Amino acid sequence: MKIITNSTLNSDPYAAVDELLTALPSDTHPSLAILSGNYRMFSEDAFAPLSKRCPTLVAGSSCQGIMTQAGVTQSGNGGLGLFALYDEDGAYGVGTAALEDDPRKAGHDALESALEDAGRSWETPDLIWCILPPGREEAVIEGMVELIGGSVPIIGGSVADNQIAGDWFQYVEGELHHDRIVVAVLFPSGSIGYSFSSGYTPESVSAVVTHAEGRHLLALDGKPAADVYNEWTHGLLNDVAEGGSVLMQSTVNPLGRLVNETEGCSEYLLSHPAELSPQRGLELFTEVCEGERLHLMRGSLDSLISRAGRVVETAKQLLPDMHIPQGALIVYCAGCMLTVADRMPEVVNSIGAEFPQPFLGTFTFGEQGCFLDSTNRHGNLMISAVVFGAKE
Repeated sequence: MKIITNSTLNSDPYAAVDELLTALPSDTHPSLAILSGNYRMFSEDAFAPLSKRCPTLVAGSSCQGIMTQAGVTQSGNGGLGLFALYDEDGAYGVGTAALEDDPRKAGHDALESALEDAGRSWETPDLIWCILPPGREEAVIEGMVELIGGSVPIIGGSVADNQIAGDWFQYVEGELHHDRIVVAVLFPSGSIGYSFSSGYTPESVSAVVTHAEGRHLLALDGKPAADVYNEWTHGLLNDVAEGGSVLMQSTVNPLGRLVNETEGCSEYLLSHPAELSPQRGLELFTEVCEGERLHLMRGSLDSLISRAGRVVETAKQLLPDMHIPQGALIVYCAGCMLTVADRMPEVVNSIGAEFPQPFLGTFTFGEQGCFLDSTNRHGNLMISAVVFGAKE
């Protein structure tokens, strides 16, 4: 197994692809190739040479750019990165399906297509990598689990643009899309370690969801959800009008559900408040259910910076004995990236301190992953890492 990553800030998509291709050997195809970057760089014609060199290429846009071991590659107009995995003794497949009106079926169909592409229709992959459109991720995951069961980790992120304007892209099988379910199944000859974490800590206040409609949180303990949240955060929403965005205000104080406690380790799945609704509710980027208890969570700039290295280190530690890390895929929430802002090089440094091997990191509008309880979930403001290993 061998992993190559490359990145470019060239704002011309054609020149950027040429630059990425210089890192790849010309006499062999990657077993799996993953491309990510600024939505402005996505072009069918520009990506065609890369697709020809990498038959299993899948791509999703990332907020402002990407990060690799070489640093942060992002700008208003450029930023593109490539992850190429070479593994002749493994098996890899790519599948896709239109979201349409049935995201559950789309998740099922895309995964089924990927397994067929890998030539392993009746086998269980070691990992499922997904590139999803924002909005219905929970149902898509349910469809995949229906087909394959709950024991396979589903890791990935929801595609992003630069301003939450719906300009995100996926690229698969030589075509650009806005709302496709894109899935890769991995049967590596080596090993995989993975980790999924929030890096936030719970405050002392919590309440039960008493009214919710999908991603619209309306009431906590029988009171308007926005009023409860505003009280918890000492007036954070005082100056926000109905229908106004609360994304930046709430990044450091999202809501969290305790989903697993293992050996003294408490794991929370985060929901990011996005908008103040006319009903004094909160529009979220995840679904919540009545009866769930939500905790006010707290993060800090320092925790958002340092947790990336910790998550990658955890994934690395889960490789079998005598297996050497070869590279990694990292999903880092775009909201966290925008909050950290010009300190993002410190995030790369925190990863590099634990992981000198090549990696590709994307900045997403939602994160999919698996906690220690082996349940696949969709969350916000999360980070995940998949580390690939090979025996010495």
